[in-house]
Amino acid sequence: MAEQRLIEISPVTRVEGHGKVTIHLNHENEVAEARLHIVEFRGFERFIRGRLLWEVPVIVQRLCGICPVS
Repeated sequence: MAEQRLIEISPVTRVEGHGKVTIHLNHENEVAEARLHIVEFRGFERFIRGRLLWEVPVIVQRLCGICPVS
């Protein structure tokens, strides 16, 4: 029986800051768990709290220079 494996993709580009993806495979080489790790805290989640739903994309898309449309 094969042992569990870990695949790590690092760095992940197209995100602001540093990121990586970790994929855990079980003994049958099937994905058991996949995680996206972004270590920078941007904090904009706090100031969009309480905003109307349709206001959020207009605000958030201006925070990132990589993605003009969120």
